[in-house]
Amino acid sequence: MRILLQLSLLFALTLIGEAISAVLPFTFPGTLIAMFLLLLLLGTGVIKEHHLEGTADFLLRYMAMFFVPPSVEIIENLELLRSSWLPLVFISAVSLVTTFFITAKAVEITDRIIKRRNAE
Repeated sequence: MRILLQLSLLFALTLIGEAISAVLPFTFPGTLIAMFLLLLLLGTGVIKEHHLEGTADFLLRYMAMFFVPPSVEIIENLELLRSSWLPLVFISAVSLVTTFFITAKAVEITDRIIKRRNAE
């Protein structure tokens, strides 16, 4: 029952994010808005980590299953991808490096915040 409540909370946030996205005068993904809402609620302490722990652990444990449909689609369209492999490799490399540096900076900032909180 607890996991059902946790999933309901995540789905409610996703629904709210999609609703906000629908009324914005510009295009912005509702799922991203939902993640920002969740971050805001976790950051302010409205929602605690243990409120979502069971569902988060479950989703992380079976995350690989979410990649099966895209992988099958890639294999089915391999000929299309072969014709433009160079741009795909370039985009992937640039995305990898960019993601690496942004993640490293986010960890750095988070580490500073945690150290500042522990010092207080």
